[in-house]
Amino acid sequence: MTTEKIIAQGDKILTSDFDFDKRIYKRLSLFLSKNSIGGKVSITKEDLAQIEDLIYKEIKDSNYEENISNYLRLFVAIENSVSQQQAEYNRIKSQAIKDLWNSVDKKTFFMDKIVGDLGKSGIQEVFTKGISAVIRDATYFNLTIEDATARLSKVLIDDEYTKRYVKGVAMDSLAHYAGAINDALRVAYDLEDILYIGNVIETSRPICDHLAGDLKGRVTSEKLKEALKKYCPNGEPSKTKTTYTTINGVEINAQLGSGMMQGTTFENFGQMRGGHQCRHEAIWVRKFK
Repeated sequence: MTTEKIIAQGDKILTSDFDFDKRIYKRLSLFLSKNSIGGKVSITKEDLAQIEDLIYKEIKDSNYEENISNYLRLFVAIENSVSQQQAEYNRIKSQAIKDLWNSVDKKTFFMDKIVGDLGKSGIQEVFTKGISAVIRDATYFNLTIEDATARLSKVLIDDEYTKRYVKGVAMDSLAHYAGAINDALRVAYDLEDILYIGNVIETSRPICDHLAGDLKGRVTSEKLKEALKKYCPNGEPSKTKTTYTTINGVEINAQLGSGMMQGTTFENFGQMRGGHQCRHEAIWVRKFK
């Protein structure tokens, strides 16, 4: 299975039957109705503390934890996919890649972070920060039950607050994992150039449009350094405005570093690529002939 298909599978596992936002909305609507005076929301600090318990119960009662277990198995599939790519492009043996990746601390860091971001604690933190703010505002602005539940509905039902978070983290984690292995291989095997795999689409970021479009996905170290100096100098996404034409002929005005992540450098470009939810792959290879 290709890296692209594995990432799509990860998204499907975690979000295809994701109804967490709807269920927590029902619970919190009931919670608000029980914590009101004269039709107005009245929430104490002690009441707010109960929100975390409500979220925990929803996680426990759902199949989310089982889905997480299935999702985590995909990281082995990612390792295998990268090994197949490197065997094809650079003739590096799979066992050598496995031994290298198992020897670096970053692998453990990645898995700990992923479990933290997508596990119970990560979901609770997202809800505690976002939803508590909505409910605090309901009390502060003396909102009616109807207005408060309407705000919750906007966040949870219309905007799918948690689903968007889970989808983003699920896709980025798998892509970053593959990229981090590639970055480690660059150092270990003195790989110099990049194959930037993936199509240019209507929503491609400026740097992706340049690497995959202008350079046709064959990016030398020198060209990558030049690009980063322009689009993300010193790891800071450039705010300089640029105008470019999309694949469908639409003229776009955007910042050069639009969509890129702070801290993106030559050394970690395989991992960071074009930024959050970038669908391109950056595969380090030996110097182009």
